[in-house]
Amino acid sequence: MIEFSDYSFTYKALDEPSLKNISLKINKGEKILILGPSGSGKSTLGNAINGLIPHTIEGKSEGSLKLDGEEMEEMDIYSISSRVGTVLQDTDGQFVALSVAEDIAFSLENQKMAKGDMEREVERTSRIVGMEKLLSSSPDDISGGQKQRVSLAGVLVDDVDILLFDEPLAALDPATGRRVIELIDELHRKTGKTIVIIEHRLEDVLSSPVDRIILMDEGRIVLDTTPDFLLRSGKLEEKGIRPPLYLSLMKASGVDLSKVGNIESFNGLELNGEEEKIRRWAEREGEAQDYGRGEEILSISDASFSYDGKRDALKDISISVKRGEMISILGSNGAGKSTLAQMVMGILRPDRGTIVLGGRDATLDSITERSEHVGFVMQNPNHMISHPLIYDEIAFGLRMRGVGEDEVRERVMNMLRLASLEEYHAWPISALSYGQKKRVTIASILALNPEILILDEPTAGQDYQKYSSLMNFLRDVNEKMGTTIIFVTHDMHLALEYTPRSIVMSGGRILSDSATGEVFSDPDLLRRADLRETSIYEIARKIGLEEPKKLFDAFTSFEKGGHKSEARIMDVPPLEVKKKEKKAKGEKKGGSKVAFGFTYIDVNSPIHRLNGVTKFLVFAAWIFFCLLTFDVRFLLTAFLIDLLLVFICKVPKKKFKVPVITMCLFVAMNAIFIFLFSPDQGVREIGTRTLLWGAEGMRYSIYLEELYYIFIVSLKYLTIFPMALVFVFCTQPSEFASSLNRIGISYRVSYSISLALRYIPEITDDYSNIMHAQEARGVDISRGVSLSRRVKNVARVLAPLVLSSLDRIDVITNAMTLRGFGREKGRTWFRERAMAKADWALLIVVLLVFAFSLYMRFGRNVVFYIPW
Repeated sequence: MIEFSDYSFTYKALDEPSLKNISLKINKGEKILILGPSGSGKSTLGNAINGLIPHTIEGKSEGSLKLDGEEMEEMDIYSISSRVGTVLQDTDGQFVALSVAEDIAFSLENQKMAKGDMEREVERTSRIVGMEKLLSSSPDDISGGQKQRVSLAGVLVDDVDILLFDEPLAALDPATGRRVIELIDELHRKTGKTIVIIEHRLEDVLSSPVDRIILMDEGRIVLDTTPDFLLRSGKLEEKGIRPPLYLSLMKASGVDLSKVGNIESFNGLELNGEEEKIRRWAEREGEAQDYGRGEEILSISDASFSYDGKRDALKDISISVKRGEMISILGSNGAGKSTLAQMVMGILRPDRGTIVLGGRDATLDSITERSEHVGFVMQNPNHMISHPLIYDEIAFGLRMRGVGEDEVRERVMNMLRLASLEEYHAWPISALSYGQKKRVTIASILALNPEILILDEPTAGQDYQKYSSLMNFLRDVNEKMGTTIIFVTHDMHLALEYTPRSIVMSGGRILSDSATGEVFSDPDLLRRADLRETSIYEIARKIGLEEPKKLFDAFTSFEKGGHKSEARIMDVPPLEVKKKEKKAKGEKKGGSKVAFGFTYIDVNSPIHRLNGVTKFLVFAAWIFFCLLTFDVRFLLTAFLIDLLLVFICKVPKKKFKVPVITMCLFVAMNAIFIFLFSPDQGVREIGTRTLLWGAEGMRYSIYLEELYYIFIVSLKYLTIFPMALVFVFCTQPSEFASSLNRIGISYRVSYSISLALRYIPEITDDYSNIMHAQEARGVDISRGVSLSRRVKNVARVLAPLVLSSLDRIDVITNAMTLRGFGREKGRTWFRERAMAKADWALLIVVLLVFAFSLYMRFGRNVVFYIPW
């Protein structure tokens, strides 16, 4: 089906090819894993298979690449995507719609399929992936594994011959990842489709069989072989790829691999008499890992937190952390791990309970105050980086705290040496790899010498070589600098290899806080936390070991002895920072629970049931009506209608709170500016002068006409803005796009507007996360600093926000292209609805009112209604 012949590809911006002389044949019905370290060329190979290279990604291709005997360079991207379906790593980027059903239908819309046929096809495909009961669900309301299922359905609906999965496990917890691999395998067995998986989590993929593994490095194919041969070859360690845990354990315990059968998966592993070697090794090496004997540095007591004031995201959390510990906080997606980390950071404050830091109550500390003791490293380094040069990025937090430039240089160079980046100190950040950027963000926090370092999914997106380098670096920081390190992760390998203690969370509660070996030896606990047993536990059970914990302890001791770091650790003196005045104990904890969300809210109301065309035309007419009329009778009536619409739209009133407050502030400022810059405009517009205060000829005398004019202008805004909120809250973006398209606007423009509305909440979340990351480095945007400094500090958030938004745009663009967007001149719409009687009736009423206001304004020449 796919055949590479001496194929090479060079990206436009590079001199050296990223794929070099690739010769590879993928046959119909095969299931293949493409494996390799970061930068090996596996993602580039995937982009060649799905046609993004060379049709979307610019560069130079050499050699031959054929799909079903046809040169892919001579085909268009849409012809390729009709045969090769791609499930991207970023499911949020591939999820371009506001509901499961609509997202599955996206490719069918681009094929101009009739609405009824679409609905039947969506129903059929959703049953294949087990999502038929969640078709109306929003992407925000389903799990990571369910998003993968929806993404898979979105390409299956085209009945493609080849399915390409680009790192499908990257953002998934272990249990969810296992279910996704099982789903892919089930699909392969039932449909016989060709499956290509690009992934570096080898053990997880091998939980189901694959036919071949393509091992890549430096743009070349190193091996094209069976899983059994690869696992026995020693090439995994040589190429910096994490071997399966069970394979590492067998090698550590001296098992003769030549006697072991079915080595490609621990499910069918045949030890053939080698069990006793593992038992003896476990008894000899299985010493319990010690932890938590030092001074207490962090204590959380009975802390609870709720985002909405109704349902607890954290419930009765109590934790004691000792100085110098390394701890993993484990749990599936949505378990509460990140919420707990944000509470420790001061981003969130508990509704109940206390946080004691270094022996003092820190419950009411701001993020900036808490950052003097706690450092936080986000999962995505691009969300933290705000300077173009490496040196300036690491120096930033120190400079924000007023540290002298000589000390800044000493600390920055120390951190660069520590992170093995000293030779790159004058380099631009853009020249670094993802793993190197990760080191820069860690170094920028370590330069501030925090007592506690929290890292959110530190190994996400990194191959085993970079993972090991980063984790050994952090272990040295912990052991030689005494920094307490807390990992927020679902990477069970990380916990097992590096942290003696693990805290397991589920549903906002702590299920367990004990030695990592004990956690991993308790299958019931792991199931309750939606984690899964490791292959080490499976082997312990296979050989009948009475105390599986001994096997975990033996493996942990072995791994710890085998990991060496070349990092040079130096003593870093504490920073001298000025303490701010402490808040009074009686001050209210935390901020508002209401977050600003300017997006569609799915409830059942009369306004929601109106057609998108109706709502758009009514909204447009409303704006013109409010802008054209100065008649206070019309405006007051319109304002009362606004209040009625807010009431009947059934959107929770708290959703209006923040935007309405913002609007009122704007209206007040506008009124002040009108008076300051044109204090007699009302007199000139109305034509009479009724003095209320001051004297004739005085610039800022107060006239009744001026106050009346300001009142009318303010009332105009007060009638337009609530209607805008109701329109956005009650208009489904895709339905809105279809409405625009129906009245003559290009479907490309229409969908672009829809997509912008779809992603506003996520961009808002990105902004919030980036802002908190900057505050954690001492960037103060509170009212305690000057306005100019606050504006400057907020501006520092915009650079990483723009970069992350550009990355998101690239992902979305590729996802839409691969699913046929732009293929045809026209498009159908899954969300399109016919106009009902209520729509026509409302349009007629609005048209009559609009016409009457125009008649009064221009026909009767009534501009202002003067009540006196």
